[in-house]
Amino acid sequence: MRERVLLNGDFLTMDPYLPRASALVAVGERIAYVGDLAGARAWAHTGAEEIDLGGAFVVPGLIEAHNHMLGYGLALAEVDARHPAVGSIADLAAAVRARAADTPAGDWVIARGYDDNKLAERRHPSRQDLDAAAPAHPVFVVNGSGHMAVANSLALRMAGVTSSTVAPQGGHIVLGEDGEPTGLLQETAQELVRRLIPPPTVDDLVAALRRCGERYVAAGITSSHTAGLNSADELRAHQRAADDGVLPLRTHAMIGARLLPGAIEIGLRTGLGDDRLRIGPAKFFSDGSLIGRTAAVTVPFLEDPRPDNLGLPMMPQEELDGWVLRAHTAGFQVATHAIGDRAIEMVLDAYDRALMALPRPDHRHRIEHCGICRPDLIARIARAGYLAVSQPIFIAEYGDGFLRHLGPERCALTYPFRSLLDAGVSLVFSSDCPVSAYQPLLGVQAAVAEVTGSGVPYAPQEAPTAHEALRCYTEAGARASFEERSKGSLTVGKLADLAVLGRDPATVDPGAIGAIPVLATIIGGETVYEA
Repeated sequence: MRERVLLNGDFLTMDPYLPRASALVAVGERIAYVGDLAGARAWAHTGAEEIDLGGAFVVPGLIEAHNHMLGYGLALAEVDARHPAVGSIADLAAAVRARAADTPAGDWVIARGYDDNKLAERRHPSRQDLDAAAPAHPVFVVNGSGHMAVANSLALRMAGVTSSTVAPQGGHIVLGEDGEPTGLLQETAQELVRRLIPPPTVDDLVAALRRCGERYVAAGITSSHTAGLNSADELRAHQRAADDGVLPLRTHAMIGARLLPGAIEIGLRTGLGDDRLRIGPAKFFSDGSLIGRTAAVTVPFLEDPRPDNLGLPMMPQEELDGWVLRAHTAGFQVATHAIGDRAIEMVLDAYDRALMALPRPDHRHRIEHCGICRPDLIARIARAGYLAVSQPIFIAEYGDGFLRHLGPERCALTYPFRSLLDAGVSLVFSSDCPVSAYQPLLGVQAAVAEVTGSGVPYAPQEAPTAHEALRCYTEAGARASFEERSKGSLTVGKLADLAVLGRDPATVDPGAIGAIPVLATIIGGETVYEA
């Protein structure tokens, strides 16, 4: 087996018995030694490859615990509508017009990533805006949150959406002052149009995973928990990508609600698989997005056209209870999207009822996002041992909108990292890419700096330290997938997954952490990325 000796590094091991080291030996895929230079050379065999790290800072491989690999990989082939590439509705229309010019009439034009809070007009585009840009093409423009989209008139006609169309449970068709659809479809109402878009083939999905994986490893990511596979083709694509070696990341595939009944029927459950591809949690939704004001809250949103807007639960409590109990009984870990405090409470109730019906000592059920918290909710999460899987990058990218929609008092406990950690909650960090930037160091920066994109302080009292934030991307990420015995720290016997960084984030200004270069990424002892 290949033997590699990494020398002259500053290793932050995340191992409480040996917190720092200067050398590491990897034999095959595993760590064989961690310690100092003399010990490494004494342990290594003649002919072992030596790599001088030149004093670089080394951490366990970074774990992206909630993201959408397929969505991001596919979006790379779509019109990029993110800020700052698109700063206004005029910019968006121009980008759609340019793509339509190269697309046969009648074929779909898909764009993704606009943020109405960052557009110059501070509003969503309308179907009329898109009609002017591409009248001969059905157009579908997805908001950066993924929780809403705008369709042009042709797409709405093809879907049969009119002023009298009833939105599905958990969705909303926005009507204008004239009583006609504006084109904005929120939450599950998007499916009225999405179902008409030709689905990608397995080959398309494999290519998307390759594109995503190439970018992730360049950011130091070695493992990914991809959120919500909902078709057999999506699962096939992951299997093929892993078999063909085009998926470098260790991947946990969450099973979405549409795929779950079939998965249960054939006996799948959390943990099935190997170190490269494994079945993860069952994934559900309880509400919408905060930035889109569809998160289920107990106090109405501010600056909202509807003064009584309390968001959109995706399903009634009884239905959520049923889904959770079904997955829990089948042996799945459960991961449920919950951003608003009302949604978090619904999820806690569903989890508590499932555990009362069928106790399980080490369930590790997860609350994905866990956004608007109250002190009583934090106490319940800690007491029951649920995991909070959060996205600090949201503060930098969407924090200005959060402050507008909630006000500073509620934002003080919206993504409250310090409060969760101090309460003993297992806090896990991630990005929700393509909703936000996937680079973990940008997430560390956002968590430590607690500053919005416009430079406004968000909730500075909730900031973790840089090393605490790194722990949320390593040790905590491994625990979230029941893999703390094989990853998450640089410990003898664990997988040799490492991220080599140009600086220790704790030694630079918080606002500069995201600019620290990733020098190399190592997975299973093999270098998969080198700057």
